[in-house]
Amino acid sequence: MRPTTPLDTRRLEAWPEIFACASTLEDARALADDTTRPIDERCARLGQRAESSDDPVLKRSYEAHRKAVSARRFRNWSDLVSYAGFAVAPVAKRFGEASGLGAAARQRLEAYCMAAHLLDLLMHCRDEFHTHDRIFLPGDWMRSTDAAPAHLAAPKASPGLRAVIDRMLDRVDPILAEAFSAAGSIPDSGMRRAAMTEIAARRRLVRRLRRSDPLSGRVDLTALDRAMVWLRVRLPFRGAT
Repeated sequence: MRPTTPLDTRRLEAWPEIFACASTLEDARALADDTTRPIDERCARLGQRAESSDDPVLKRSYEAHRKAVSARRFRNWSDLVSYAGFAVAPVAKRFGEASGLGAAARQRLEAYCMAAHLLDLLMHCRDEFHTHDRIFLPGDWMRSTDAAPAHLAAPKASPGLRAVIDRMLDRVDPILAEAFSAAGSIPDSGMRRAAMTEIAARRRLVRRLRRSDPLSGRVDLTALDRAMVWLRVRLPFRGAT
């Protein structure tokens, strides 16, 4: 599982409360991904961290990481969203609080953290299956398109698997669009620009994933994509990324 933070990690030190949470989640992720330890040991250690935490949000995050290690499969979209939301909840909560926005706008920013985490997992779906036997795709969607788990080991996405990927992108993109709009109202100019840049980059990545196959190789933004993100953040209008 790749760590997901709402802002570029190079900028996080400007907001210590977010940085501290990101560091804690990075430790949890490292433990969850530690293939030198048996699955039972990783689950036990994550469970111990959950039990010893006085923070209910952090407790649920540890439990979500433990579920990813033990279950390794997700029944449907709701199950996957629930996992991703709890996994990044500590960072998402601090991000929302630090934004200085109202409750509705904070919820959009917190939803962005969840969607960004799902997008990262989608980009690395082949590696997750190959290394950890984990599938961060809705199981019922895969069955409806005849996409078998073994398809994730192929060098190219099958038609059924491609349909599941596209369906996930259809769900993620509107969440990013709403978050970009909310980020534009963050009072602090540094955080506003940093958040808008990250969200705009994620939206460009959605476009890139629609045209690229994450099973065939690394999917990343091009120089043109990055230039478009730079322009998008600095232009006054609020349209599609």
